[in-house]
Amino acid sequence: MLTVQQDSEFQVDDLRVEDTEPTDDDELQDIRYEISTFPTDFTVRVMYEKWKSGQLVIPEYQRRYVWSLPQASRLIESFLLGLPIPQVFLYREHSGPELYVVDGHQRLATIAHFYGGTFSDDREFRLRGVGAAWVDRTYEELSEDDRLTLDDATLRSIVIRQIQPSDNSSVYQIFERLNTGGTQLNPMEIRRAIHRGQANALLDRLNANPDWRILIGRTEPDPRLRDVEMLLRVLALADRWREYKKPMKKFITDHMQILDKADELYIADIEQRFAEACGLVKNALGEKPFHLRQRINLAALDAIMACAVELGELMHRNLADAYGDLKNNSVFMETVTYNTSDASVVQQRMELVHNAVGSKI
Repeated sequence: MLTVQQDSEFQVDDLRVEDTEPTDDDELQDIRYEISTFPTDFTVRVMYEKWKSGQLVIPEYQRRYVWSLPQASRLIESFLLGLPIPQVFLYREHSGPELYVVDGHQRLATIAHFYGGTFSDDREFRLRGVGAAWVDRTYEELSEDDRLTLDDATLRSIVIRQIQPSDNSSVYQIFERLNTGGTQLNPMEIRRAIHRGQANALLDRLNANPDWRILIGRTEPDPRLRDVEMLLRVLALADRWREYKKPMKKFITDHMQILDKADELYIADIEQRFAEACGLVKNALGEKPFHLRQRINLAALDAIMACAVELGELMHRNLADAYGDLKNNSVFMETVTYNTSDASVVQQRMELVHNAVGSKI
């Protein structure tokens, strides 16, 4: 039996989405992990060398380096004074020497800036707001004893590695739970943080499609990547809706890995099919066709857009007529209103759209 979720909305500028799905807490996964963790005390100098060599992988997400010069200076002063520094968390994959920075970006970037001599805004990194012995000094201007003290200071690091299952599926969960930044990252920001392959660049290109921007009713990209998440959801369902299982968050996170590993032909095909689908839907349905109650109905969007990406010109019925019939269909409207990420609801919604456009599924 379907239960009604409380109707609410999130809003960033003019991007507004109906809340028709369970909260993250309602979609907790029953997956058991075997995780290996071990502490190691890297010296500050070793951390810098790892950063410089690229072994430390800094996630790409919206929140860049945000510390002020006095904040950064006080971290360096703490090392010089021998004060304890909060530990950092690093994730090591099954292969390769890279260490993904799960928590500790600001501290590690500060170390790299100070050793490199340049602050984040290209100013010379001279210590500010510290003791008289170090104020206004660069790394090179520290005394030899102080340089050795800083070089040999330790930064406790917890290195995490997944043993079972034999993949890296836990990294999303770990990143989500250990993310301690001032602004909590949302799921799409976390996906961008932990995926370094071609998926991020592909999604950015697709998200700039002018027809897509018209369909979602927002001219500029959303700063919190919610439009990118909608797009990823469309691509995942277009390719794999028949095998969909809850939770939706994991389903579309897994699709990031598929896109990262895809070959050039697959990527080119996705780009062409998405562009054609956006044009087809925009020409048939006009601006903001998925704003059923003044906000984007994500379930209506994912079903129509995924079907358009999957079928394209193979749809055998006028899309405007088909969508009009669907909106007058009480069963379809229920599938875009209540518990819209349940597996049975997703399957029913996609089948209804296929039937409406004359496709044989």
